[in-house]
Amino acid sequence: MDAQSQIANRKLQIDLVIFDLGRVLVRICNNYREACERAGICRADDLGPFDGEATARDHEAVVLLDTGKIDLEEFARRVAPHRKITPKEVIRAYDAFLLEPYPGAIELIDELNATGVKTACLSNTSHGHWNQMCDRAHPAHFPLDRLTWRFASQLVGAVKPTDAIFEHVERTTGFRGDQILFFDDLEENVAAAAKRGWRACLIRLDSDPIAQARAALRDEHVLNR
Repeated sequence: MDAQSQIANRKLQIDLVIFDLGRVLVRICNNYREACERAGICRADDLGPFDGEATARDHEAVVLLDTGKIDLEEFARRVAPHRKITPKEVIRAYDAFLLEPYPGAIELIDELNATGVKTACLSNTSHGHWNQMCDRAHPAHFPLDRLTWRFASQLVGAVKPTDAIFEHVERTTGFRGDQILFFDDLEENVAAAAKRGWRACLIRLDSDPIAQARAALRDEHVLNR
């Protein structure tokens, strides 16, 4: 094999597979309205408008929470007026937001580890939700320790889709973008990763995320089934 072919093969090789957590490996509520309903806060038609303008108003508070710059109590105080519920109810909805790992998600991580490929998560999340996933007694528990690296916004101090969090991953793992396969459910995160040269795959919300990930991993010759 000549040098040019060796370089081409090297570029095709995936050495690191990175997953977002919510809606990729872990099932979560579709929105805060659903979380409120699950928490039994009030009837759906009594809830304030949680989409559009309310989401935009809350964005700054969400980023501050997800980067560890404010705690959950301060977050609840800031967003409660927009959501027309009390700060205590915001926290109850927050606690109900994570549901469970998707069927086959843990097995997929184990299969990847068995191939020798490195694995990681890269998630915008907060301390409380991270702790729920680490808690073996919680329904949303995910064995994060089975991943080679665990990258979360509240640990890194930056959120997707900013360059800072992707740079942190590259610097920590030592892998180039063309060695990384990344799965996320938000187009802006996929676009930001692709801009850095990552092989980024959008997980659609209309079908099984684990099946989608498996199909992409087969296409990239990481898994054969």
